[in-house]
Amino acid sequence: MRRKWLWATLLSLPLAIGGLVSAGVLSNANTRSNDGGFVCPITGEELPCPKCCPLN
Repeated sequence: MRRKWLWATLLSLPLAIGGLVSAGVLSNANTRSNDGGFVCPITGEELPCPKCCPLN
C-alpha cells in the first residue's frame, strides 16, 4: 500500500509543478498586457481608460 502512495506522489508531483508554473506564466502575461492601459474588447486597441472604449 505504501508503494502505491509513493508512486502516485512521485508521478503527480511534476504535473502539479508544471501547472503552477504555467499558471504563473499566464498571469504575468495578462498583467504585462494591461500595464500600458486598457485593451478594448471590440477594437483590440490599447486605450488610456476603460471608458474610452466604444462599448461603454
